[in-house]
Amino acid sequence: MKLIIRLSFILITAFAFTGCSKVIFYDEDPIVGSWVLTDAAHKDAYGWYPVNTGIERGVFTFYTNGSATYSEAGITMHGSWQLYNNNGGYYDENGNYYSDSHQSLQVNVSDGYGDENINMYFENVRIYNNRFVATNYNNHYIERYRFSRY
Repeated sequence: MKLIIRLSFILITAFAFTGCSKVIFYDEDPIVGSWVLTDAAHKDAYGWYPVNTGIERGVFTFYTNGSATYSEAGITMHGSWQLYNNNGGYYDENGNYYSDSHQSLQVNVSDGYGDENINMYFENVRIYNNRFVATNYNNHYIERYRFSRY
């Protein structure tokens, strides 16, 4: 009888510790998904000026494995994207300079034939729920690109 009670206790204890497990779900990277460029501008000493980049009609898609596509008018380019954690100087989306930790983004896609490619590097990226803003300093002006979820 004591053997049955001991075995029952061991089985119940084993079941209690193994029968219930804690499952942790991690959110995927917030930039994963499809995006369209909704606004591009440059800022110099006189203010912000709208810019036509030529990629406003396409859709960028960033995948969890680091691959990326850009699709526009039946053409799809393939490549990669990478989000970096950096420390140092950068300009934010309002044109203010900061020097601290921030994220940078690199996107490279091409048609595979060498005819068409898009290579973008942004020194600073702020990701919100359904949009992100990327900035870069280039030849005495600040570039700002706003993307929205597609």
